Amino acid sequence: MSKTMTSFKPGEGGRPKGVRNKISRERQEKIDEILSIADDMVEEALRKLKPKELLDIWVGLTEYVCPKLQRVTLDTEPEDNKITKIIFEIVPPGLPGEGIETKSE
Repeated sequence: MSKTMTSFKPGEGGRPKGVRNKISRERQEKIDEILSIADDMVEEALRKLKPKELLDIWVGLTEYVCPKLQRVTLDTEPEDNKITKIIFEIVPPGLPGEGIETKSE
């Protein structure tokens, strides 16, 4: 058979989609085994840490499960670079019936 010809027709043969090859499955199983052994060792090591060291590790690992907040900047300059003037006026309190509407209960 030539290099351009194959014995498979389109849609036939090979691994189905999503199935890992044998080597990938074996590696994953080995990694899982190593991690299960290491879990016990890590747990013991964590128990021996000082509170500050344990807190540092906790903060570092938190980044992987909680999203970080983004920094936000606030630009207080007007877009047209004009000065905005705000005037405050102190208005003396009025008595009912002197032009100030009040809600009667």
